[in-house]
Amino acid sequence: MNRILIQFSSLLSVFCVTIFIILAISGCTSTSPNIKNIETGSQSDTMAHLIETIDSEMKTKKITGLSIAVSDSKGLLWSEGFGVANKKNNELFTDITISNTGSVSKVVTATAIMRLVEKKIIDLDESVSTYIPEFNPSGSDLLDNSITVRMLLNHESGLESDAFHNFYLGSEASEDSSYSYRKALDAVNLSGVVRKSYEVFSYCNLGYSLLGIILERAQGGNFQEAVKELVFDPIGMDDSTFIIDDVPASRMAMGYLAGKPEPVPYIRDMPAGSLNSSARDMGAFLQSMLASYYSESGLLQSETIREMFRPSNESVENDLDFKVGITWWIVDLKKLPGEYIVGHGGDLSPYHAMALILPERDLSIFIMVNSIAGVGSFSLTDIISETVRSFVEIKGQTPVIEALEESPVVEIPSDLKADLPGYYASSAGLSEIKLSGNKLKIFTFNKWLDVYYHADNTLTLGYKLFGLIPLKLPVFDEISISLEDINGVPAINLRLQDILIAPSMQIEPLDIDSAWLARSGRYENTHPEVVPVYTDFKIELDKKSGFLCIFLKSSGEWSKFPLETKDSENAQIMGIGRGLGGVLRANTGSTGEIISFQNFELRKK
Repeated sequence: MNRILIQFSSLLSVFCVTIFIILAISGCTSTSPNIKNIETGSQSDTMAHLIETIDSEMKTKKITGLSIAVSDSKGLLWSEGFGVANKKNNELFTDITISNTGSVSKVVTATAIMRLVEKKIIDLDESVSTYIPEFNPSGSDLLDNSITVRMLLNHESGLESDAFHNFYLGSEASEDSSYSYRKALDAVNLSGVVRKSYEVFSYCNLGYSLLGIILERAQGGNFQEAVKELVFDPIGMDDSTFIIDDVPASRMAMGYLAGKPEPVPYIRDMPAGSLNSSARDMGAFLQSMLASYYSESGLLQSETIREMFRPSNESVENDLDFKVGITWWIVDLKKLPGEYIVGHGGDLSPYHAMALILPERDLSIFIMVNSIAGVGSFSLTDIISETVRSFVEIKGQTPVIEALEESPVVEIPSDLKADLPGYYASSAGLSEIKLSGNKLKIFTFNKWLDVYYHADNTLTLGYKLFGLIPLKLPVFDEISISLEDINGVPAINLRLQDILIAPSMQIEPLDIDSAWLARSGRYENTHPEVVPVYTDFKIELDKKSGFLCIFLKSSGEWSKFPLETKDSENAQIMGIGRGLGGVLRANTGSTGEIISFQNFELRKK
């Protein structure tokens, strides 16, 4: 139970888990490198330094086992494993160890879709309902347009971000576990539309389950068979599958959470996060993407992959500087300044992975681990950065620019001391900034954190144990907050490695419909779950802030999300982005009033 609740917290915001849970896992041993096309001399010295960096990062970030693959458009340059895949059996983590890739799954699902686009079997700008006639999400009347395949791929559809009822399906296979994504259709129809399309990027696993359904209907067979025919077999990815039970136990890495073994969980949204693969297979996949980029010798046509790597959301003002193509994120990593990078991370705790492509360098890196202390896949950035720099040197290319120095901490301007205090709608719930003496503090994730202002107009965070003892946690080195307004409203925008993750707009209490005040109280989920994400629900007026909130209990702690009551039957979670904007709908049935939230149906206790 605790494992699943921690995984949920990771999905909602990886930050929430990693600040307060420090993993205690040891053991980092590497085997002989599997290096191709690398000469001796200075190149060997470069590789030796890279391996030292990997070993050091594994110790610092408590990584039990890791594998890595580096490719260019011509083939695999290097693949290697480090550490342990299974402590009980003392199995080493190698480049052919199979592990879960989390949301890196999405780029494989998208590639299969794009192959059918090239064959003119799927049209990116066709309505989803053309391929899935049963697709009829509640609240569709909010939209002036149809939700298209493209909108599912770039997370701009306007659908509810998540539907956590029956997202996790336990650690034992069920009769339909190989087809669990089909259940997402009912979840989507119930959780529905919560915002207009292209209003804001809102990461949506449900959309990728819909893509899995589209794939199997268009290609024939089931989703796994479709991806095998369209992607795995043409590339030769023999170690790769979306079905956990297909992986031989002797090949599968065990995950470790707080030092305890945790197997890959079964989840509903398989096309979004259930890919199990090896570093060598993923190196071949990324090599094929680069070959497609430079010629027609890869799996996709050159124009197709270039479209996937181009920003598709530049007209979406609320996305600020965040850029997403077709599934692939276009990122500016502060540790690799000036580089054109597309990538995707994966986090199905305790498994984490990162796939990055530098098209102009003809270089790609894939890394996966079975545990980490930090902010999930983003905590692999130091290894990725050193790998890029090493292989740029080995390939004889122009060196990567040195990373910029951290902007210094300076006195908080007086206007910010006046403007920033207040309440914010964040992915972690209702957050608050206050002025304490001459300093700012923020309450988020049920903790008061210190706020430091930097000369580049960003904020960083710190934490004092018992409010007295400053803790130097590496996680804070990866997190920052930028202060761009959204729609003219002050906002604090969470960033990981300088990449926008969660915008949080400043909000004020609004008039509350009396019917919703009368609904205050505790609620229960009317439908049982194998592994519940939320263990309790309540609607209550938060007297301190003045907001009516829905309270959600997870991992033993309550999070509160402020509500705007639209009328006597509808209320909406305030804010924009993932986990925000969701609609609560009150309906009267034969057993009394039911409140629909995400794909939950709640009844007052």
